[in-house]
Amino acid sequence: MVKVLVLGATGFIGFAVAQALARSGHETYGLYRKREKEKELAKNEIFPILGDTNDVSTWNVVAEQVDIIIDATSEYNDPTKHVTNILDTLEEINMKRIKSFEPKLTFIYTSGLWIYGGDSYNVNCESTPLKTNLKLDQWRPAIEQMIIKSQGIIIRPGAAYGKNGSLTAQWFESAIKGELYGIGSKDVRWNLVHVDDLADAYVRSVERSELVKGQIFIITNNQSESMGDMLDAVARITEYKGLVKYKVPTTEFEIAMAHTGIFSNKKAQTILDWKQRQLSFVDGIYTWWNSYKAYI
Repeated sequence: MVKVLVLGATGFIGFAVAQALARSGHETYGLYRKREKEKELAKNEIFPILGDTNDVSTWNVVAEQVDIIIDATSEYNDPTKHVTNILDTLEEINMKRIKSFEPKLTFIYTSGLWIYGGDSYNVNCESTPLKTNLKLDQWRPAIEQMIIKSQGIIIRPGAAYGKNGSLTAQWFESAIKGELYGIGSKDVRWNLVHVDDLADAYVRSVERSELVKGQIFIITNNQSESMGDMLDAVARITEYKGLVKYKVPTTEFEIAMAHTGIFSNKKAQTILDWKQRQLSFVDGIYTWWNSYKAYI
């Protein structure tokens, strides 16, 4: 059994990760900010910790008691300060542990695939040089280097789907409202991953943490999917009768969404013994739509 603290434990990725860890028999603590989330964590056998990731005083006592800290937040508001605060806290704890001959804390960081930039139809892997031509993620390479230097583990997930949908929820929502649209064009390709498959990769990283420290893992489905195919599937399952439209990106976030990225998960398969279990977004559209409706 491993003791794990999940920062951002009520988020789309964080909650799935915390649930998967608890199901796998690990003592799991989840940091949350809204009091109404406390019971949901406890019901899933996750110890709820009320606090804020950026307020270290609300979680450092728990951090001193665990083996691994996972950052599952999506911090875009001063992300460098955010990660630096976490790493500084880990360093303080580890200095104490070294003096008392205790094992050091391990940090697992949730990164992303936009760090590669976009628009290339070449297959990217963990050793592919980072282009990072997307303004939204230009800060991330420096952050990752800090984490690798500290022997942390980095997860680079694809766009997550399933449950209430995360990014893909916007397509269901727009179809319901009567105007289904995507960003860029139908030829844009993404590598996605079901949130439960993604959570499984975190569990495997936790259980192999001593062997994979300082490593980066891309976690995606085996094949990419086109924006056109995905939106056509949404139109079909929602019985949308209008035209599927594609809007010109205007915000940094939309610009990132309009870029193609194709990735290999071979390293995770080989080292973590991880594999895709869930159907792709298009093939499992009936299931994802059925789940999404339960959340609205």
